Amino acid sequence: MLLIEGRRPMAKIESGTKRMNASACRLPGAAALAILALTGVSLAAAPAFALERPGVETGSDALLSRRIAMGVGKSIIVDLPAEASEIVIGNPKVANAVVRSARKLYIMGAETGQTTIFAIDRAGRQIANLEISIGRDVGELGPLLRAALPKSNITARTVNDTIILTGTVESAAEAQRAVDIAKGFAARSASSQGNGAGGEGLVVNALTINTQDQVMLKVTVAEVQRRVIKQLGVSAQSAGETILTGGWGKLVQQNPFAINGALTTSALSLNGPNGTTATIQAYERYGVSRILAEPTVTAVSGESAKFTVGGEVAVPGNGNCVSSSILCTVGIVFKQYGVSLNFTPVVLAEGRILLHLATEVTEVDYQGAQTYNGVTVPGFKTRKNETSVELPSGASIATAGLLQQKSDQAVNGLPGLLNLPVIGTLFRSRDYLRNETELLIVITPYIARSIQARDVARPDDGFADATDPQAWLLGRVNRLYANPQHPQAVPRLKGRIGFIQD
Repeated sequence: MLLIEGRRPMAKIESGTKRMNASACRLPGAAALAILALTGVSLAAAPAFALERPGVETGSDALLSRRIAMGVGKSIIVDLPAEASEIVIGNPKVANAVVRSARKLYIMGAETGQTTIFAIDRAGRQIANLEISIGRDVGELGPLLRAALPKSNITARTVNDTIILTGTVESAAEAQRAVDIAKGFAARSASSQGNGAGGEGLVVNALTINTQDQVMLKVTVAEVQRRVIKQLGVSAQSAGETILTGGWGKLVQQNPFAINGALTTSALSLNGPNGTTATIQAYERYGVSRILAEPTVTAVSGESAKFTVGGEVAVPGNGNCVSSSILCTVGIVFKQYGVSLNFTPVVLAEGRILLHLATEVTEVDYQGAQTYNGVTVPGFKTRKNETSVELPSGASIATAGLLQQKSDQAVNGLPGLLNLPVIGTLFRSRDYLRNETELLIVITPYIARSIQARDVARPDDGFADATDPQAWLLGRVNRLYANPQHPQAVPRLKGRIGFIQD
């Protein structure tokens, strides 16, 4: 705390509870103030000195109470309502005060922060109470924002080290640009002051966007899987006994290197002389599976949206065993499956859209199931993609793709004989598996506009249940072409579309 007494024509400086001998520093008032201004005297004192000093009264008739906000390095002149004898500064590191005359006070901002300045007259009454707030000087920031964003109306204010941006902008991109400019300005001003505060975290975005665009995102996840399985095994028996036990006779049961498990029971038996029987078992399978998921979700520019369709599967989890008992309880854990889409759109200038998206398609896979203590635990197949892209409205881009081919083959047979030309086929079994997978994820964003409720086409438009005769005699579950005038049909069906089942 800095205490300045200015009894004309003398001046005296007090620090803490010690008062300097007035006769020892008898200097003219102007000279004392000049020395104080040139040397920057800042004497620390207990904050309670000015507040709890006995004998200080408030002159309510002439009390000046003001809140003053200014930037670092700026100054202001305050006219006092009466002649001041003492000036008390709460924190001289934040603001300095210079008395040029008994009724004029010069206040200068030193660094960001807040402090209080009191003025006391000769009778010990308080004549001024000034609450000083020193923040960053944003006088140059306003012209910078107006030059960079001429269509926006932005006002910059400061609270200590924080810059607050208020006003209106045309889009989220302009709001982000204004924040970037303010952060750069804050970092530069902090560097020039030498306090090393930096610009990060010093800008508060309180801007309002005039037109909040809405973005509808359509994600297409398409996958095709092709699977080919071939198995062949031969065995021979004579008089009910297996010829060459241990290897050849078990080919029909299971290939030790089998890729797809045991051979099936599809068999062809040949009976020869002397009770000899040869059995040929073969199995071949082709399969194609197609997966198509097209989630669509809409969100306001700058906000996040999430869309999930699916369910949960209960699988065994962590068990709990009691030491005094041999019984153990198995916990249950729920695993999610289905389609999930999470994205955040930002509409940029000229209709371009910046997207941060994460999409996931998960399904239960019983081919990879495992059995523990008689409980079958299924596996899960997951297709997941997380990325950030920028593209115009209505354009599509493939954010992820996969083309995978896998081929496995195993041969089992009697050593030496299985390699014989032609006849070696009778002494070996073959297991062959080929998997082909093709996956593609495509996204398409649109700048969406609201429409009237009557223009919305629902999936059940034109749907009508089949009558009892149609259900009993023709096996139909609904009308092939619903009559728009049907009381149960919504009259918005156009063309040969809708739920049609023959």
